[in-house]
Amino acid sequence: MRRLLLGVLVASRLAAQDSTAAAQAAAPAAAPATAGSLVDRAAAQYRGAHSVRATFEQTLTGAGTGSTHVSHGEYFQSGSRFALRFSDPAGDAIVSDGAALWIYLPSSAKGQVLKMSSQAGEGFDILTELLSAPKASYLAVKWREEPVDSHATTVFALSPRKTDLPFTHATLWIGKSDGLIWQLETVELSGLVRRVRFTSVNINADLPSDAMTFTVPAGVKVLDQNSLMGKKP
Repeated sequence: MRRLLLGVLVASRLAAQDSTAAAQAAAPAAAPATAGSLVDRAAAQYRGAHSVRATFEQTLTGAGTGSTHVSHGEYFQSGSRFALRFSDPAGDAIVSDGAALWIYLPSSAKGQVLKMSSQAGEGFDILTELLSAPKASYLAVKWREEPVDSHATTVFALSPRKTDLPFTHATLWIGKSDGLIWQLETVELSGLVRRVRFTSVNINADLPSDAMTFTVPAGVKVLDQNSLMGKKP
């Protein structure tokens, strides 16, 4: 049911889906990354941070017609809590406050917000998902050198070692000098390709006090996952 609900949300933002995922899913042929690679450095840096604040551009490409959806916003993360707050489309937000995951997309689903268990956020908090245990969860392969804006990066392709991961393939563009993720791309189980380019990244930054809290706007109906599944809220 959780995957079905997430699929419905994605479908509301894309009219159709494309076969792009198949081409993205093939990992490049190269030597596996070593224990001292940038992947390990990036993972250690993000795990050791008490907070992350970043601005981003996100491009979603479906598997069917090649339709795309581009959005912009800001990412906040501290411990198990995170938030994606969009400036374009303005007002859209995905917030995990530690107790629940709130998905509020007035640009495509006016007058309602979906409330889910906090565990449902794994497909949205991509940095944490990819960097919490990359060596145990993924086989990392060094691919090529490629700049992202003004940042010199090394590109790594990640293939899952487990069958219960939310991505069939992922790619990381890691800064060679700073060990920061400047771009990432994932292919989700549905075939959706998600590319996120970070335009600024701040580790251990001060976060707004309300960055990872969600207040239901007046007149907005809460669709509670537990209620939809016949459970008590």
